Amino acid sequence: MKTYYIKLQDRQIIAKNTMNLIFIRPKDFNYEAGQYVSLALPNLVDQYPRVNTRLMSLASAPSEKYLMFSMRLSDSAFKRSLQDMVIGETIEMRGPVGKLILSAGDEPLVFIAGGIGVAPFRSMLLESQAQNWPRLITFFYANKNKSDAVFLNQLLSWENKNFKIVPIMTRDSTWPGETGHLQESTIKKYVSRPHDSIYYIVGLPKMVGEVQSVLKNMGISSERIKTELFTGY
Repeated sequence: MKTYYIKLQDRQIIAKNTMNLIFIRPKDFNYEAGQYVSLALPNLVDQYPRVNTRLMSLASAPSEKYLMFSMRLSDSAFKRSLQDMVIGETIEMRGPVGKLILSAGDEPLVFIAGGIGVAPFRSMLLESQAQNWPRLITFFYANKNKSDAVFLNQLLSWENKNFKIVPIMTRDSTWPGETGHLQESTIKKYVSRPHDSIYYIVGLPKMVGEVQSVLKNMGISSERIKTELFTGY
């Protein structure tokens, strides 16, 4: 992996306890939608040996001029340091890495994200938008409540005949749309060709495992399921 030094350009609170960090993109840094990088804070001192490094998905698309990362805020030393960075400050980045990228072919795609797992899908969707939406995409996007849902309004504004987003609120009984955990019946309700589709799942390990079980029970082959675990989030 190549090492870069990236400068903080801006930061924004974009949802409940969620921040966007925007960095100036190095001219020679190229990546594919869906990939991630390693961010390092060499000067961060903490009792845990690997606290100064995190893997983070690129929420920005290759067509965008900046690099964007989205993170839930917490009391970890790493996240506190990122949150307190001064505009213009520089950090170390290595990458890109990751195979969770848009597959070749014309099969329908089904994206499934929990919480901040939306980050790589924003990148993929922008890439699809730049290509005039060549494939059918259905996006099941689960959050506890609407206030937790990062990029939701932007994603809804992108809907078209080839792209449908299905927001799911797992702990909001007042939500007028889909609620609870993703079930087979919900997938079949919105995906017209479930056994011909390619599935991408990103989220916490428990969520990813539960969705994999649902797909397995539906008879979806493992070759059609791509996953990424957000263990560090």
